[in-house]
Amino acid sequence: MRFKKNKLSIFFIVGDTFHLTLAFLLSYHISFFTFDFTDNYLFLIIITNLIWLFNGMIFKIFDYERASRIEFQIINIFKVFLLTILIESTILFSIKSNTFSSELLINAYTLTFLLLLFWRVFSAFLLKKYRRLGFNFNKVVIIGSVNNSKQLIQFLSNPKHGYKLLALFYNNYEKQKTSCPSYPIEKLEEFCYQYSVEEIFFTESIYDESYLSRIIKFCDYNMIRLKISPDFQAFKQRKLIIDFYGALPVIILRNEPLQDEFNRLIKRIFDIIFSSIAIILVLSWLLPLLSILIKISSKGPVFFVQSRSGLDNIEFKCYKFRTMVVNSLSDQEQATKNDIRITKIGRFLRKTSLDELPQFFNVFIGNMSVVGPRPHMLVHTKSYSEIIDNYMVRQLVLPGITGAAQANGFRGETKNIKDMQDRVKYDVWYIENWSLLLDIKLILITFVNLFKGQDKAA
Repeated sequence: MRFKKNKLSIFFIVGDTFHLTLAFLLSYHISFFTFDFTDNYLFLIIITNLIWLFNGMIFKIFDYERASRIEFQIINIFKVFLLTILIESTILFSIKSNTFSSELLINAYTLTFLLLLFWRVFSAFLLKKYRRLGFNFNKVVIIGSVNNSKQLIQFLSNPKHGYKLLALFYNNYEKQKTSCPSYPIEKLEEFCYQYSVEEIFFTESIYDESYLSRIIKFCDYNMIRLKISPDFQAFKQRKLIIDFYGALPVIILRNEPLQDEFNRLIKRIFDIIFSSIAIILVLSWLLPLLSILIKISSKGPVFFVQSRSGLDNIEFKCYKFRTMVVNSLSDQEQATKNDIRITKIGRFLRKTSLDELPQFFNVFIGNMSVVGPRPHMLVHTKSYSEIIDNYMVRQLVLPGITGAAQANGFRGETKNIKDMQDRVKYDVWYIENWSLLLDIKLILITFVNLFKGQDKAA
């Protein structure tokens, strides 16, 4: 298995070096209309490649883990890219070099990022196709019952993940009915020798220390990697993480990428940039126009300002364009499909989601994000938190103008508890799987849905 991982690492190193060099070659030709490199630019290419390789090893972008997600790999590549530019700029500044064309450097960095991004996404696609053909797989077996191993069997049986599930070994006298061959545990050692098993997944209870100790010794002696996926039935819907407090292993029940300060900083920078663009390019001219139309449609203020539940369940003022006639129930009852309180211009604003645009001011201020769980009225937060599991988990992050639930069609009126439960599932999933690429993806889906139209908009 180590040999296969080494070959993959070499594959990515060679590919990265080729595309990085190609980017500089093309940029040089664009700037000087020749491929006849001078020594100083040849030096720059070599230095850039060396810095990239060094940073890549730090962030492990050449180690392709079989269960890793492509968006996390791209995020690490982006980090390596920024760090490489920073280090190279520092070197050029320290040696007081002014011999390099700034136009060439900008073109080279832009092309480098685009080519490497395309290369990595395409190589991941090729690798999955290659594995589907039966190559680059690890031979694995499972120790445990079918009930404890259903999801693992399903995952390992998918060829694109690069595993070949050979058998399941059970520790009782009842033969297990499963899609792969099953044998009693007594045949494990003989089977591993015969088929050169590379990994063993252990899914049984870890309370029997002596039994597990024998498995560990066998794996260590035969250079087989043992991976333990114990029976956590009480947490079967959770994405568990094992952390260490000193030498003490601690199970964390929920992965929260936004607990990382760097991730929060990246998300905040993105929010400021995105909201600034929306305010300057859209709201600067659309706000006066819609203000006039709202004033003409009915008496009352242009903006509807409502207290809603925010980060850590702290109340904040949420801004919207007013879409209803002024009424005393706006803080108690949500809008329904044919609500008589909605004005003519208000119905258009709701249908197109233009009523949400003032929330970009909330994003710029910092009490909302572009993407996140939608903020609810205080009365709804109180009532739903008492009847829906995980509801308050939504308040662990900033609320958003759009979110995973809205991108998947859950917007507008919630007619029953099931609708809200589905929204909460998407919101919790978002919190546990956040990445900047996921935010961008959800924004793009939201834009597409706006043009297509959604029936659930009230």
